[in-house]
Amino acid sequence: MASRKSKAKSAPRRRSSPALNVVNLAQTYLQTAIVTQAAFRTTPYEFFTGIQTSRYATTAIVNNQKVSVWSTKSQYMPIANGSQLTLPELFGKDKKDGTAIAAGGGQFWEDVKTNIELSGGWMKPAIQTVALNVGFTVGKRVFKDQLGIVRKGLKMAKLDRMVKV
Repeated sequence: MASRKSKAKSAPRRRSSPALNVVNLAQTYLQTAIVTQAAFRTTPYEFFTGIQTSRYATTAIVNNQKVSVWSTKSQYMPIANGSQLTLPELFGKDKKDGTAIAAGGGQFWEDVKTNIELSGGWMKPAIQTVALNVGFTVGKRVFKDQLGIVRKGLKMAKLDRMVKV
């Protein structure tokens, strides 16, 4: 009778942790902020939602005196001149009534190129990206002890499977 060949046992599968790494999330957000500010002249939130916050001066009455105060207003504001580009505009739809708007469109790359030139060229976001990555690498090493304390606290609170630092 012929003997069976035995298969070599494979190593157990390594699964990536399902926990959310807060430090890497912060680094990703800041990198996205560099790109959206340089290319689209918006914040990541404004780019993805199309909701932009504007600041304006207004007067208020405080203790029977008129006082100038700054107010903010957040609303969906497509800007048709292409200076600020948002994702809803790039898809060619106005969120309010479903009609196409003028921003972006066929000259998307020209608008991005103009925005990058206005924000200091390609070199500025490249330098910011390198500085960001170096900063996070050095910061993780410098604050290794403090991050360990936070990890212990997360483990004590039984949050270590959901959140990493």
